[in-house]
Amino acid sequence: MDLVKLTIDGREVTTTKGRTVIQAAEEAGIAIPHYCYHPKLAIAGNCRMCLVEIEKMPKLQIACNTQVTEGMEVRTQSPKVLQAREAVMEFFLINHPLDCPICDQAGECWLQDYYMQHDLRKSRFIEGKHHDRKREIFGPHVVFDGERCIKCTRCVRFLQEVTRTEELTVVNRGDHSTITLFPGKVLDNPLSANINDICPVGALTDRDFRFRVRVWYLQKTPSICPGCSTGCNISIESYQNRIARFKPRINEEVNSHWICDEGRYCFHALTEVERLASPLIRQEGGLVPTDWQTALGTVVSRLSAAPPAAGVLSGRSTNEEAFLFAKLLKQLSPQARMEVFYRERELTEVERILKSPDRSPNFRGIRDMGVSSDGGFEPLLRELAQGKFSSAYIVAEDLLAQFAAGQELRDALAKLAFLVVQDTHLSETARLAHVVLPATNFAEKEGTYTNRKGRVQRLSPALVPPAGVLQDLEIFGRLLSLAGAPSAPPNSREVFSQIAREVSRYQGLSYERIGTQGVQLET
Repeated sequence: MDLVKLTIDGREVTTTKGRTVIQAAEEAGIAIPHYCYHPKLAIAGNCRMCLVEIEKMPKLQIACNTQVTEGMEVRTQSPKVLQAREAVMEFFLINHPLDCPICDQAGECWLQDYYMQHDLRKSRFIEGKHHDRKREIFGPHVVFDGERCIKCTRCVRFLQEVTRTEELTVVNRGDHSTITLFPGKVLDNPLSANINDICPVGALTDRDFRFRVRVWYLQKTPSICPGCSTGCNISIESYQNRIARFKPRINEEVNSHWICDEGRYCFHALTEVERLASPLIRQEGGLVPTDWQTALGTVVSRLSAAPPAAGVLSGRSTNEEAFLFAKLLKQLSPQARMEVFYRERELTEVERILKSPDRSPNFRGIRDMGVSSDGGFEPLLRELAQGKFSSAYIVAEDLLAQFAAGQELRDALAKLAFLVVQDTHLSETARLAHVVLPATNFAEKEGTYTNRKGRVQRLSPALVPPAGVLQDLEIFGRLLSLAGAPSAPPNSREVFSQIAREVSRYQGLSYERIGTQGVQLET
């Protein structure tokens, strides 16, 4: 690795040969303003916002496409550079509608930020502004406002280089230059909404998030996407205890800067349901509310009295929950068979960029925790439908809704001596249960997922569970105590410490070591 030393704003910086000035500056913590540059896209060099002064070069140079050389001296704040930035900003704002009060990008718009840092003067442009298209629907997740566009071409390059679907292009010249769809095209590829994230201004906005909440009100919580076992890093952004949007969180070992559209919007189906407020128990006439002590006592006594039991755990359950669930089922029904929910789907070439064939984000981790049988999930489901079990414990999966040929399974579940369902809402499967336990969703819990490649990553609670609901971890812990097992650790952190002692592949791990980027298990 060849090292290069240069000076940026009087500071000596060491980087590697082949790096650009903007990359070297970023490594040193020196921010150079830019629009068109993106670390995962080819260099366009068309915005000119990153102009810097380099010793012995007569003209200003763009930092995004100028490679460092030994002894190079760079100035990013000289009068010549600052004057150029003012001119660039003035140029970008000539035809801009200045509609920040109604723009969704307000609060995270680089035009706003750079205007405050590098311009701060009244426009000298007195001619009429050129009006471009407004509110043009590019696809199911993207709306375009041409008057705000600065033609950085990030969106065009993303669709050329990442998805290779090429729905957008630049047409016309001068102030009539604009981004547009190719004739007959719709921007609906599986990663389309990423262009909303990388647009530095308010030209491309998310139709799902549009006009929902101002971004400065959002609470941002680092977490993991529950859509599949890729384990994309996300920021859960919430307002008034409701998820407003998912945004991708950079992790070069998993999802880089991106997230698929399916994962981005999966929170709607998982959280926007009518929540259970108390446990339910079956009596004559149907399910009626009861207290937690009665519900949990019934689960322990009835499951113990009706062996063998089948256990189905959601792929969205955490490692900590799976660890206690395995112990619980073995305690209540030593002959129990248990599996994590698993179902594959076919993927297109673009989907395979990020998506996994399965929709269970923690399939690998749950099996590591001991929730597994020799045959796998499908054989267990067939045996359940064939009536080979006397009881069942199903956690956060609506089996009747997942499988089209469900009548045989429905009849089998209805004939069980005892069925307990633990879920956030009264699903079709839960309606057949003898006891229903209200639980938390992925955004309300702390814990860890292990993705398909064996990377252990942390979830953090972004929402507060409704009153009357218990954490899944607490439910399993209380059931274990009622069943006569040693007391379970009181929280996810201590449960994970126990996992690190008892599960060989996880030895030496801790929440601190996992951090925000995760830890790769040894193969």
